[in-house]
Amino acid sequence: MECRSIITPRDLECMLCDETAEPKPLPLSLLKEITNDFSPQKQIGYGGFAEVYEGILENRSVAVKRMSNTHEYEKEYVREVECLMKVKHKNVVRFLGYCADTQGSMLKYKGKLVMADVRQRLLCFEFVPKGSLREYITDTSCGLQWRDRYQIILGICQGLHYLHQNNIVHLDLKPENILMDNNLVPKITDFSLSRCFRPMQSQTFTVNICGTLRYSAPECGNGEITHQLDIYSLGIIIMEVLTGENWYQYDVDMVVQSWSAIMEKLERDVQLEQVRVCAEIAMKCRESNPARRPDSQHIISALDGRETIDGYIESSVITSQQFNPEIFNATMGALWLRYQQLNPDLQRSFKYCSIFPKRSKLRRDVLVRLWIAQGFIKTSATEDMEDVAESYFQELVSCSFLQQGGEWYDTWFTIPDLLHNLLDKMSGTDCFRIENARSQRGEGWKGDVPQDVCHLLVENYDGALITEKILGLKNLQTLIIYVVERGTTVEEKVIDSICKRLHKLRVLAVAFSREHLPIIQPNKFLVPESISHLKDLCHLAFRTFECTVILPSTLTNTLHHIQLLDFGNHGHCEIWEFTLDNLINLRYIICENLECPNIGRLISLQTLPSSRFTIRNEKGYEIKQLRDLNKLRSSLEIYGLENVKSKEEAVEANLAAKDRLKQLKLEWGDDGTRCSSEVEAEVHEGLCPPVGLEELIISGYQSSRNPDWMVGKQKGGPKNLQKLVLFGWSQPGSCPELEAFVHLRVLWLGHCRWDTLPGNIEHLTSLKELEIEGCLNIRSLPTLPRSLEKFCVAYCSGEFTKSCQTVRHPNWQKIKHTPDQRFEDPA
Repeated sequence: MECRSIITPRDLECMLCDETAEPKPLPLSLLKEITNDFSPQKQIGYGGFAEVYEGILENRSVAVKRMSNTHEYEKEYVREVECLMKVKHKNVVRFLGYCADTQGSMLKYKGKLVMADVRQRLLCFEFVPKGSLREYITDTSCGLQWRDRYQIILGICQGLHYLHQNNIVHLDLKPENILMDNNLVPKITDFSLSRCFRPMQSQTFTVNICGTLRYSAPECGNGEITHQLDIYSLGIIIMEVLTGENWYQYDVDMVVQSWSAIMEKLERDVQLEQVRVCAEIAMKCRESNPARRPDSQHIISALDGRETIDGYIESSVITSQQFNPEIFNATMGALWLRYQQLNPDLQRSFKYCSIFPKRSKLRRDVLVRLWIAQGFIKTSATEDMEDVAESYFQELVSCSFLQQGGEWYDTWFTIPDLLHNLLDKMSGTDCFRIENARSQRGEGWKGDVPQDVCHLLVENYDGALITEKILGLKNLQTLIIYVVERGTTVEEKVIDSICKRLHKLRVLAVAFSREHLPIIQPNKFLVPESISHLKDLCHLAFRTFECTVILPSTLTNTLHHIQLLDFGNHGHCEIWEFTLDNLINLRYIICENLECPNIGRLISLQTLPSSRFTIRNEKGYEIKQLRDLNKLRSSLEIYGLENVKSKEEAVEANLAAKDRLKQLKLEWGDDGTRCSSEVEAEVHEGLCPPVGLEELIISGYQSSRNPDWMVGKQKGGPKNLQKLVLFGWSQPGSCPELEAFVHLRVLWLGHCRWDTLPGNIEHLTSLKELEIEGCLNIRSLPTLPRSLEKFCVAYCSGEFTKSCQTVRHPNWQKIKHTPDQRFEDPA
């Protein structure tokens, strides 16, 4: 039957962008709409069981697989859906949903019209744009470099290991069923022949296994299905990636020799060891006796030891087995052993820090976003990347790899000099920095840049240096111009050349770290149209000062991978001239005083500019813009609530779904457009915060009626609220009872017109701090909880302030047990 819930192309796009979204039934009408009724022009593939179409959404595409001969292949369809519902991995094509539609239709049969059931069986997946692995298989003399081939082999093995861990046997593993994304990440697809085992089951039997003969194990004919069938297919695929389609002409030594002839000397020993390991794995996978083939866990373990050059330094100073005591002292050796014990993701992330100069302070938030942009941080669909990064930093600090510091606005880390020396040696040619000191400017930097460098930092901007030394670096993924000095002009033509030549860039950052060294001229900086060439760009930063950045309109239509736009935080009220429509993967916008119309389209946002959203009576600034921004984390401030005219409008903000928020501020202003107090109460009721909220600030509220979620009369609302600030409530009467916030630790009441405090404060047995400021009508205190440790009165009436300090006064009696008492001048 047709799925009856209304799902639009925008809903499907939201699912595609939300890594936590689960597959769901999809209506046939939706799949027809996005494929133009399965137009031949939209067909992108076909096979024995199905045709595949590209489905066009607002900003993205999906793949729609339409089964043919649905009566004959109904079992295959059910099996495929069963397998796909269980899998979610970066090396498996993501499954979005299915459609099983059956409708009665009048059809001609032997010259008569008869009623017949017409079945439609369809599947919907992410769209993987770069074709299948078959298109990338060549011999060693052409095609992909070894670094890319190795990552492809590793990704296929990781994807297959995931399937086997989840009791799935693919049964048709071949290059045509491995798709490549824009970053050449392999993704296993086509589960039409696959089988799901029960837990602890290791085999089953079937009459016939119809895989592709070239990749089928010798024992296929006996009808026994085991994981070892996939392992045999994997072995052939690895050999084809290593050597091309004529793999059967090679043994292990021949494979290594063929690669040795074309590899550069600098990393040859490291990479040839990787080649040898992969070739040996392939040979073992192709054993005729299935019992002698390795399982996926053994394959992953063998590859992990040689995934990067961490264990093999070309200079032979450090090897995978030992360090050289003649060069490194015992401290260096101990650090190296600690480094070997880190997980591979953390090793890559930490090694990336070597591009920064010695003793530089690395801001944690900057590093986290750089690591994310480079793909170093890997998480499951349910984990938050920044939470994982936090655990990374704690592990690095505990191992003495980072020294932690901090200031009021941020947290920073430094790498000790000894470790920096080690990182310089470990990072090989992947990471490099140009220490372009003032004394070298004008003469030109004299060193050489490794041609295969991936991550590069230039310590000071120098247009000639960039043009002469950097534009030819074909593998460059990160380019950071660390400082633009006072009086230095960044030439638009240089940025234009970077965009046209360095097509693999994922991170482009200028004036990145030292905001006090600004770009002064020109007053406007026009980012060139050629930035649209950087299809893989994830992180774009132009940290400027008193300078307007103008982004071209083409950016929002072409750079769909952008995750971060960083223009620095400053308070000079500059106007930033760009729009953000269609950047649906954008997670962070760092910019002061930025107003973003139609921000509701940016469904991947994790933080708003300055964590602030202001509601206006203008199109594009309605409160409903917040509806789908459910990945917002940390802090959110909502201003202009006087412009919300009903509870229905307030509910559209969907605050309860923003479960990553920890701090929330709700503020009503007074610009002459306020609603009645009854309407304001309804709006407040509709702004129910998420359950996990820890800090809530409510400012400028004028109604005497308090929302049910606040006084414990309904389900929902923050159950573990730690801090509550009520400021500028202008209706006289009593403070709300706060029965819903039994775990409250801090209560701050400021400039409110109440004449009494909540009567139930005594029952807030977790309360540690109570502060009353500028509440002129308060005359007496209720009974306070014994848990209270700090009590503060500031700018209240003189009578009240004095009573709290007068021994034996009832107010004094209620706070005498509180160890920390503070009294500011009365109003």
